[in-house]
Amino acid sequence: MDWSKTKSIFIIVFAILNIFLYSLYLERYNAGQRLEELTIPSIDEKLELENITYDELPENVENQAYLTGKKKLFVANDVPGVDLQMNTTNENALIVTFDEPLPLSGDPSEEVLTEFVEETIYAGNDYVFWKMDEEEQEAVFFQELNGKPLFYSDNGLLTLHFNKDAKVTHYEQTLFENVEEAELQKKVIPPLQAIHTLYQRQVLKPDTHIDSAALGYTEYVTVSENTVMFLPTWRIRATLSDGSKDEYFVNAIKDGVVEVKKDEIELEE
Repeated sequence: MDWSKTKSIFIIVFAILNIFLYSLYLERYNAGQRLEELTIPSIDEKLELENITYDELPENVENQAYLTGKKKLFVANDVPGVDLQMNTTNENALIVTFDEPLPLSGDPSEEVLTEFVEETIYAGNDYVFWKMDEEEQEAVFFQELNGKPLFYSDNGLLTLHFNKDAKVTHYEQTLFENVEEAELQKKVIPPLQAIHTLYQRQVLKPDTHIDSAALGYTEYVTVSENTVMFLPTWRIRATLSDGSKDEYFVNAIKDGVVEVKKDEIELEE
């Protein structure tokens, strides 16, 4: 017997057997992966199980950048040229009380109050109407950064106070200035992923309907004493099973729920 030939035959046979066994392993592994993918519910399926529904969501959202801005130090020239009963600044806040309340152009509403702010208040075009409380006779405006609201920031806020005669009696104002974009644009997570994040963190309750999703900013980190970095943030508005309204905030870049301090400035709609 030619043992060298026999040895070669055994080597070839074992090589073929190894190739066969490896191909069989790959086939079973891939089949298992496909089965696993089939058994993992999609985001929509998970939400459907909890009866969490949503309206049409924004699509093709553009990349966004982190922003930075400096807290404004107000001076005397930053108030309207009218008689003032009181005009004080507290670090970065401006508090103005009119000697003679200034009349609005009509009954208090979003349009009327916005008109007053744009025509009377320093940098009034930098604010967007947020909420009004007719019982308390006050309205809150959020500062806009790059055309998007800065959510619940004590440092980018305007609160107007008016009386029963539709006249503005006083206001408090804070503002960021010298707002700049970071050079690097970041990819924004889809709004559906933001909703799923709220679901995974058990923030969303069953039978919740998502009314809207909109991009804005929240304060992120303090860069220096008066300079703050702002984070692109999804605001998710929802109607709960009992009919009440709520809103949630999600990091639009790195995902994760964003906590905002809104108790002191939140008004009933």
